[in-house]
Amino acid sequence: MSMDVAPSRQTVPRPPFLERITAGQWQALDVVIAGLFFTAGAITLLVEPDVVHSIPVSKWILLPLVGLATLPIAFRRRWPEASLICVGGAVSVATMLGQAFATLPVVVLPLYSVTVKYGRRQSLLALGAVMGAFVVAFAVAAISRPIPAGFSTAFIMAGATWFVGDSIRTRRVYQRGLVEQEAERRRQEVDRVQRSIVEERMDIARELHDVIAHSLSVIAIQSGVGGYVLDSQPEEARSALAAIEETSRSALQELRRVLRVLRRADSDPERIPAPTLADLDALVGRVRGAGVPVVLQFRGGAPHLPQGLELSVYRIVQEALTNVVKHARSASTSVCLAYGADEMTVTVTNAALGAAVPVGTSNGRAADDHRDRHGIIGMRERAAAFGGTLRAEPLADGGFEVRAWLPLSEPA
Repeated sequence: MSMDVAPSRQTVPRPPFLERITAGQWQALDVVIAGLFFTAGAITLLVEPDVVHSIPVSKWILLPLVGLATLPIAFRRRWPEASLICVGGAVSVATMLGQAFATLPVVVLPLYSVTVKYGRRQSLLALGAVMGAFVVAFAVAAISRPIPAGFSTAFIMAGATWFVGDSIRTRRVYQRGLVEQEAERRRQEVDRVQRSIVEERMDIARELHDVIAHSLSVIAIQSGVGGYVLDSQPEEARSALAAIEETSRSALQELRRVLRVLRRADSDPERIPAPTLADLDALVGRVRGAGVPVVLQFRGGAPHLPQGLELSVYRIVQEALTNVVKHARSASTSVCLAYGADEMTVTVTNAALGAAVPVGTSNGRAADDHRDRHGIIGMRERAAAFGGTLRAEPLADGGFEVRAWLPLSEPA
């Protein structure tokens, strides 16, 4: 028979006084109680007159029963079932033989231990077994003598013990539920904080990638151009160096902004505003300076956008233009921001280099390769953060297009 074990003492809050008592001290207390019961039972057995019974019974035969009815109390915390069986069985046999141990409270402690350890159904079965054994014992004893006065006392003690033990077990279950709820609440709070940390790190990683990837791509191309025309076209080289300086300064400003968010050391640090749609002209100008012919277009009435959405649009355009600089620097590119009634569309399209190339060859393979880079993933995450979608795919003529759909209302 399977039994549902009640919560252990270690998982349930206890009163401060009981918390100071160690397990060894509880065990020692049980040993003392068992010794006192055995001494009292033995003295009572030896000083009383011989038991009158139809079967002659020596006191030296009853003395081992006194030991079985009292000494198992010493281990009733560790093995409550075995303790209850020994005590209940010895009391019942002694009662049949004419010695009414059932009136002594020896069965109370083992029955209490079993009641608080198991569920209500199992503890009721244990109570029923104890009472059934008492009924049989008193019935056998009553064959040769009247039923002793302690007959009802034994049942009252057993019932009261079960009631007290069941009440304490129920209270411990309730307290354990409260402890588990608090632990679950704390675990959820820790999980929420950890998710927030991970999300913040992902945001910072996207910001760093967008800033560094774009700026370094422009700087690399401009430095290559400057080195190539340094002797033959000094003015062109000087323009390339100026573009490198401007791009570097812009990148340093954005890096400082991200690092200030990481430090959070000052209560009111100097803030560098995040890029907005008003900064797209400067971004496109830097890309044009890198040798990419770019056209910026706005369609529809531009509504007021949340700062976070403007930053995401800026980063999407920035990453798309960075990919153009890396993979198709001289390709004609258009950037179009189209505003609708409830959504806006951001499209960055670059034409093919040379003749049209079927998708899957040459430019198509390059597009497939860089589609898997972190930049494409970051753009999709930025669009998804505002309930939008993003598609980056090669075109039939060999070009490439990045198109993002972003709702203008708050996502549900």
